[in-house]
Amino acid sequence: MTLEKALRWVALGGVFALPFVVFIVAESLYFPFITGKNFAFRIIVEVMTGAWLALAVMNPAYRPRRSWLLAAFALFLVIIAAADLFGVNPFKSFWSNYERMDGWVTLAHLFAYFVVASTMLSEKLWRALLQTSLAVSAVVGLYALLQLFGIASLNPGFSSTARLDATFGNPIYLAAYMLFHVFFAAFLLAGVWRRERSRSLSPLVYFYIGVLILDTLILFLTSTRGAILGLLGGAILAALLYVFSFDASLKTRRIVVGAVILVMLFGVIVRFSRETTWVESISFLQRLASISLEDSTTKARIMNWGMAWEGVKERPILGWGQENYAIVFSKYYNPNMYGQEQWFDRVHNVIFDWLVAGGLLGLAAYLSIFAIALRYLWRKGEETAAAFTPAEKCLLTGLLVAYFFHNLFVFDNVMSYITFTTVLALIASRFGTATNAKRLFANVVVPARTFPGVAFAAVVLVWGVAWFVNANALSANRALLQSLAPHPEGILKNLESFEKAILYNSYGTQEAREQLLQAAVQVSQIEQVDIETKRKFLETAAQQMTLQSKVSPLDPRFPFFLSFLLNSYGVYDAAATVLEQAHALSPAKQTILFEMAANAFARGDNDRGLELYKQAFELAPAYVEARILYASAAIQMGRDALADELILPIIATDRILDARITSSYISRNRYDKLISILEAHIEARPEHTQARFTLAAAYHAAGNSAKAIAVLQEAIRVDPSIEVEANALIQDIRNGTSQ
Repeated sequence: MTLEKALRWVALGGVFALPFVVFIVAESLYFPFITGKNFAFRIIVEVMTGAWLALAVMNPAYRPRRSWLLAAFALFLVIIAAADLFGVNPFKSFWSNYERMDGWVTLAHLFAYFVVASTMLSEKLWRALLQTSLAVSAVVGLYALLQLFGIASLNPGFSSTARLDATFGNPIYLAAYMLFHVFFAAFLLAGVWRRERSRSLSPLVYFYIGVLILDTLILFLTSTRGAILGLLGGAILAALLYVFSFDASLKTRRIVVGAVILVMLFGVIVRFSRETTWVESISFLQRLASISLEDSTTKARIMNWGMAWEGVKERPILGWGQENYAIVFSKYYNPNMYGQEQWFDRVHNVIFDWLVAGGLLGLAAYLSIFAIALRYLWRKGEETAAAFTPAEKCLLTGLLVAYFFHNLFVFDNVMSYITFTTVLALIASRFGTATNAKRLFANVVVPARTFPGVAFAAVVLVWGVAWFVNANALSANRALLQSLAPHPEGILKNLESFEKAILYNSYGTQEAREQLLQAAVQVSQIEQVDIETKRKFLETAAQQMTLQSKVSPLDPRFPFFLSFLLNSYGVYDAAATVLEQAHALSPAKQTILFEMAANAFARGDNDRGLELYKQAFELAPAYVEARILYASAAIQMGRDALADELILPIIATDRILDARITSSYISRNRYDKLISILEAHIEARPEHTQARFTLAAAYHAAGNSAKAIAVLQEAIRVDPSIEVEANALIQDIRNGTSQ
């Protein structure tokens, strides 16, 4: 085998290996659904790029063709690199973290894959690659069905009623993957139909149809609304484009328009039947029917977009750099987000995500990739007409629109990146071949005698890049996993593993520091652990989180976490200092104010604590948790009038029985207040049996056993099902054994 042929096999082998990355779930790594796939993707791309680079130097035929799509991708890469470099955390922007494995390094690998695939794949190889990817998706789909029926699942928390996630660990990621492959199946089916329409259909037709049906079913069973609507919208767009842009018969047009009307009519029926049993019993229909501006997820998305826009206004040109939305989210936090996750790192909207990451320039560069791809598909002329059939143009257009729509509500992962880049490379390859575009640096010739040296240099480059990109991060990841596992030698061995993971100084360092802090907090609560061991955990965790705060000085997450650690060890004054830092970085976040208030009470500064609870409450008076904390603090401080005012709006709700309210009254022996509140609650909610038990306990504690027994007897009358339990309590009261 010649050197050129060997290198070609390596490069093509890498391209054809990428579809199989979806199967990787690395249980030996931290974030097994994410890290395994991404490490494999990066290493495969590095190997294939090294082989391709050697080929490109040796032979001009392997050099990329001139392409506006290539230029747009390269420009996007350069602009985002500048945005990351001048952003608020260049290291994290470049490398990302274990949970996402995104960042500029991933974009660079995607660009390398785009170049190799668009350059090296012929029409026959493109068809083989799509067929391979489709076959892999069928296996993933079959596995998802096993998950559905409870036969197998890689996700230990999965139940048969949950949304399918297969090998992704996240149904949103599986939905995006299936979205691409539904269109891939239709694309390949269109190609077979074009080639074999005058002959008997090959078995491939039935394979494509089967996988199309399977992948569509799995997509719907993920109950991912953006992907489902994207699929429907993309398919409708593709069909309408086909019948109205090309010479379709009137009958065909009527059939397509009728089908579109039926789909839309079905959607209306589902919407207006959202409270019926048949809709509520089907997960994806129930989720589709629940779409509204009042839906909690929709509200969270809209609030996120608003916060992101504030960040864009502050840094409009190049944005904040990748992986820095968490800083924008905290700085411009909307206190009405109280019912949602507290630390968003994505906007869940591709437009705002790239606006925040790369500013207006970054978003423009990203959108230009779509614009040029669509331009290539629909450019008029005999040469370009040969690149794609009418059906292929429409299907690829529908796919691009469906994918973009899906990303208006979520974000990418490595498999959606790979499949999207595959589509871009296919369009560039087909267009370049059809127009016979010139190759870059075609006139540069390298002497044949230097070929072995070139190949050797490429191998060295590949290993060097692979080591730099992956070695430390992989080693740190394994060390982190070891630090979380039980050790026979004791918990000091865990501490050593944490320190080892941090010493690698990789993009896993932040995660290692956060996990170390959580472990130190747990250690503080274990009575069997000696003081010296606790001291070591405290000092090490505090030192590392302080260092992390210096690395990311605009992120309130780290001083906030540090305050948890310090409070757990009773170092209240130091905790107060770092909490002030966190509050300055995120002044509207209630969770920080809650911790500041609790810390103030721990230091004996009760007036300050009450004021902080008031601030948190006034940010969003509808936040019941803030109301309860504020009311509890007022009760403890004897501010009964204030407490009454705060409690009144929730007197008829279950939250009035919150232990923090009841225990606050009990700590002051104000059973009279507690009894009056509970009686008012029962008057509003006479069916609430638990409130009657609590009222009876309050009367008994206040020394009025007769009234306690009367309350329990009334409870039996209201709800006979509690007769046994209530009579047992009555007997205990009479015997003097009730606590």
